[in-house]
Amino acid sequence: MAPTGTPSNVIVGFADLYIAPANTASPIPAVTVGSATFQPISTPWEYSGFTETGVILNVDRKTQNIMVEEQSTPVAVVDDTTDVTIDVTFAEDTIANMLNAYGGGVITTTAATANSPGQTQLVLADGLEQLAVCFTATNAFGFERLVYIPQMVSAGKVKTQYMRNKSPRLYPATFTAVCALSQIAITDLTAVVS
Repeated sequence: MAPTGTPSNVIVGFADLYIAPANTASPIPAVTVGSATFQPISTPWEYSGFTETGVILNVDRKTQNIMVEEQSTPVAVVDDTTDVTIDVTFAEDTIANMLNAYGGGVITTTAATANSPGQTQLVLADGLEQLAVCFTATNAFGFERLVYIPQMVSAGKVKTQYMRNKSPRLYPATFTAVCALSQIAITDLTAVVS
């Protein structure tokens, strides 16, 4: 008899992305009777809002084959480099999403007065600023999965179209991990006591 898979382990659905200052501690589960969740995730974590493409986690391991003359296959395969990235296209046109997509900077807010309107201003940083990123999604148990990376930089090409009515303004971002792999955690909530 051929083995069969488990259809309930095939999961679809979106993820919620959160961003905080670098090395912010991972959110912890909040438990109520009969349910388990990482929500609500609170300050300093900031929810990034709607996305156009969801959240894409990429793990790209580059390896080196160790060869010897006496064997046609490698005697070992070792890690060379590993790139861990998160791709997201922010769909909400906010200064905070621009800051995160563009790699950092400073946001200042000035209140309105009788003589001038209120304003929010983003001044971009010369260097890449580190931040922490996490996202939650539903797992096969019907609870939440949390992916947490404590140190990332936004280091991608951002192209935003300002057009009359063709498409919304989008802010594509690629966050690259700049921490040890052992600091990246993927946590599934699996059960609760009823």
